[in-house]
Amino acid sequence: MGENKQEWDRLLYIVPFLLVVPYLYSTGAHSTDYAWIIIAAPLVFFAVIAIAGQIWNGNETWVNRLKEGGVLGLGALGMSLSAALWMIYEYLDHHGHIEVGEPWSWLTFDILTYDSEGWSIATTGFHGIGFGIYLDPLSIMLLFVATFLCFLICWFAIGYMTTDQINDNSNHRFFAEFVLFSMGMFGMVLADNFLWLFIFWEIMGLCSYLLIGFYYWKESAAYAAKKAFLTTRVGDVFLMIGLLMLYDIYGSLDFAVVFDDPSTGVGGAVVEAAALQTALLMLFIGAVGKSAQFPLHVWLPDAMEGPTPVSALIHAATMVNAGLYLVARMVPFVDVAHHGVAGMEDLGLIVAWIGGITAFMAASIAFVQNDIKKVLAYSTMSQLAYIFTGLGAALWFFNTDNHHAGALVFGGALFHLFNHAMAKGMLFMASGSVIHEVHHAHDHLSHDGEHHDFDPQDMRNMGGLASKLP
Repeated sequence: MGENKQEWDRLLYIVPFLLVVPYLYSTGAHSTDYAWIIIAAPLVFFAVIAIAGQIWNGNETWVNRLKEGGVLGLGALGMSLSAALWMIYEYLDHHGHIEVGEPWSWLTFDILTYDSEGWSIATTGFHGIGFGIYLDPLSIMLLFVATFLCFLICWFAIGYMTTDQINDNSNHRFFAEFVLFSMGMFGMVLADNFLWLFIFWEIMGLCSYLLIGFYYWKESAAYAAKKAFLTTRVGDVFLMIGLLMLYDIYGSLDFAVVFDDPSTGVGGAVVEAAALQTALLMLFIGAVGKSAQFPLHVWLPDAMEGPTPVSALIHAATMVNAGLYLVARMVPFVDVAHHGVAGMEDLGLIVAWIGGITAFMAASIAFVQNDIKKVLAYSTMSQLAYIFTGLGAALWFFNTDNHHAGALVFGGALFHLFNHAMAKGMLFMASGSVIHEVHHAHDHLSHDGEHHDFDPQDMRNMGGLASKLP
């Protein structure tokens, strides 16, 4: 009873964070004007937790009350969740129309043009780098998944990480990287152009490296972190090439510009199907690396070397969903009923075939695993592949002018994405609890103090577990 009371008392610390959004709502503000809170809150508290952890590391209040920054991280993610719910409510209340927030100008520069009169500075259009908010049904759905699951996983991580003696007052590093990882996913989903999508994409890649290798003194964890980082970088190189090709075709990476009429390129030129399909295939290779599809799937099982909350974060809430989001963003390019470019049927077939191959392969590998977390890892890979197969079929239907069938399949794929994210997040957190208790039970029963190479993640050591569960 005492531990439960402490849990609820700890939640009192995050109440001020949660009151910010209701206050803004009461003033009559518009949610898109304050959408930056969703990204800024975890970004600010990343710095706060990282710095405070170095200053007060080992301090009793910092360790026992603030849980080495975990409570601060939970407050930041709670603020992001409440702002996201506010935005979702207003979006649905406005009947789900696409909304583009007022962009914030980051960098501006002049563009040199050359014509028969020589070099001159362009005087029309905005030339610079800015950040804005782009809301449509896809971003709204993934925003809820990301903010809700990141909040729950952080809450779980506070209890999980603070009972792990091996961490030795290094949990502030974990929670700082955790909220930065979450911020990367939030920013990617809300970004209004492909450039910022790529920037937040890379932030997630960096944080996955740091969190998978959290126990960096273990050779296996250090190896797994490098493997994940390098494998996903292969896909990211192709993603960057694809973005450069898109910019060459359209002269912009803004969603509002590109999706307005994908069949018309820079200067009013007609977009060639072959060039656009090649660019989208480059983007798809980036998604293959991020979502662990064949042949860039090899990093995902080794990602289990990180703490269990990291597994839940990567496999359910953030990283693997990023690749699916990128492929789903390709629909306007191929939807011939709404200014899409015809003649790109091969793109959908390639996406579907890669998904089908990965689904069968990963499910087959999962059958022979004994490690409970690796079973879930290969299950993740297989279920993501199902979603890729659905998205590939949807792309094919849209490009063959079968809009109704494409919409049905696309909706089914996103529905499974939502299902899988929620279910797999819960499964990984449940597996963490099981592993923790199996390890605790073995220590309790080992009176001689020897562990006999006992592996608490091996399902063969979990016989009779059901009778021990509450």
